[in-house]
Amino acid sequence: MEEIQTVKTQTVLVVARHDYLLSNIEKLLQGQGFNVLCSTQDEEVLKMLKSEPIDLLFVGGSVEPNSKTVFTSFLAHNDLPTRYVEHYGGPATILTEVREALAQ
Repeated sequence: MEEIQTVKTQTVLVVARHDYLLSNIEKLLQGQGFNVLCSTQDEEVLKMLKSEPIDLLFVGGSVEPNSKTVFTSFLAHNDLPTRYVEHYGGPATILTEVREALAQ
């Protein structure tokens, strides 16, 4: 009897302040097999982090420094296994950043 192996799809929560950025990043990551959640709102991000297993919090450069501090503090204080990456480059570096963060 052959054993069936399942592969866990990694979940990436993308935060940006512009819908077009979220849409572009979502399409890119989904095309590579990632489960992608998106938000422009800090409170919604915190709720998702509390309620769903998130492998990576991917924060776009359009997100304000005080919001980034809230996210990193929340992850640290809640002892969540969620990895965190801030993206500043163009679209060409997104996959590399996501894969490197998840490989750590």
